[in-house]
Amino acid sequence: MKMQKINTSFTSFSDANLEQKAAYILEQMTSNANYASPLPTLAELQTATTTYNLYLTAAAGLDRTQVALKNEARQTLEVILSRLGMYVMNVALGNAAMLTTSGFTLNKPGDVVYIDNPGNVTIANGVTAGEMIVSVTAVNGAKSYQHQIAIEQPTEATEWKSTASSRSKFTYTSLQPGKQYWVRVAAIGSREQIAYSPVATQFAQ
Repeated sequence: MKMQKINTSFTSFSDANLEQKAAYILEQMTSNANYASPLPTLAELQTATTTYNLYLTAAAGLDRTQVALKNEARQTLEVILSRLGMYVMNVALGNAAMLTTSGFTLNKPGDVVYIDNPGNVTIANGVTAGEMIVSVTAVNGAKSYQHQIAIEQPTEATEWKSTASSRSKFTYTSLQPGKQYWVRVAAIGSREQIAYSPVATQFAQ
């Protein structure tokens, strides 16, 4: 059975929702017998939450300085909440009832997202000699990408040079001007899914 987890990412929360969620987690974790020694401490969470609330109010007028301070305070609060969530999961060991008492949101067991072929590769020369910009359309469900390049026309025995990336676009540098290169991009999904683009080729400029 898959271990139950909680959501430890708060980047999708609106400012107001983050304020409410942090306050709720602090309330639920206070005097919670399931979590005797939380790390970060609840005092740290209280300080980060209070600071964020103050800057959030101050930033309502959209003053650039106040908005920047609010964003910095938000980042600090998100980091503390994420670290606290990891502590909660380490203690609860997948126990859904214990996880629920923390105030964090349980992850929903979602269906597997099957990734599609990345499609044709787009190649463009960079502004500097020896640069080649390779990209594919972002693939729904892809967790990461592998950008692969070869210096000879590919065969089944070709050893591709691979570079892992979180983006579907990658810039090769220090290539030999006038030399032909072959490239392809692999989209990496969950549960070891992998889908390769067709091979494309271009001479470096």
